[in-house]
Parts: sequence; structure tokens; C-alpha cells
Amino acid sequence: MAQTFDFTRLRKLTVIHGFVQVFLLILLAGMSFVLLGKVPSQVFMNSIIRVVVIQLILFYPVYKFALGDAQREVSSAAMGLTADEQQALRRKRVFSDILKGALIIFFFTFTLRAPSAPQIQFMILAVFLLSYLTYFQCFNYAAKKLMKAKS
Repeated sequence: MAQTFDFTRLRKLTVIHGFVQVFLLILLAGMSFVLLGKVPSQVFMNSIIRVVVIQLILFYPVYKFALGDAQREVSSAAMGLTADEQQALRRKRVFSDILKGALIIFFFTFTLRAPSAPQIQFMILAVFLLSYLTYFQCFNYAAKKLMKAKS
């Protein structure tokens, strides 16, 4: 028997992620504008280059994490899951949420403890914003692809 899925919750989640992505982009643009006014343009460009390199290094782990979350969410949308299956999916979701929260705390603590040089704080915050932006984009992409495959 083919398994049926109810993707209503997951579709709403992807819409919410879309709004969060827009907010993160606005925040990133505003932060870049403020930094550009505080430091010379060469320092700004060097910071941008470093952020892009760090983001390229972090892309694959973030993608794998988002893919795992999307697979878990699609699995949880299946109809007729047993109590044990629901408990296992809930445990995975809680672990994932704790990990994401720990990363937020890490980045903000790292930003507060960093030297007061604006380009360093910009790099830390930009990597944070871009990492979460990448997560949301990868999650939405994977979730939509998996929903299409299961429909």
C-alpha cells in the first residue's frame, strides 16, 4: 500500500522560511551598508572575500544538515505513523532545534567577545546570517523536491 502524506504543515513552514530569508537579506544589506560607512572600501572588500570563502567551506555541512531536516519533516508528514515513529521523529526534531539554538548562542557570544574592530564583527555576523540563509534555502529546496517526489 502506498503511503499518503499531508504536506500542509510543511508548505506553511516553507512559506515562513521564505519570509525569514527576506528578513535575513535585509539585515545583511543593512549591516553591509553600515560597515561600508565605517571602514575603507578595501577593508570592506577584504571582509567580503573572507566571508565568501568561509561560506564556501560551510556550505556542504549546512546543506547536509538542511537535507536531513527536510527528510525528517517529509517523513513526519506521512499519515498513519505509529507512536514510536512519531516519538523518534520528535526526538530528531528536538535535537536539531537544540543544535540550531546552540549555533545562534555561539555566534552571538563570539560576536560579543570579538575585538571591537568593525570588520571582524561584520565577518562573524555575515557568516552567521549567510549560514542561516543557506540553511533555509537548502531546506526549502530539499523539502519541495522531496514533496514532489512523494506526491
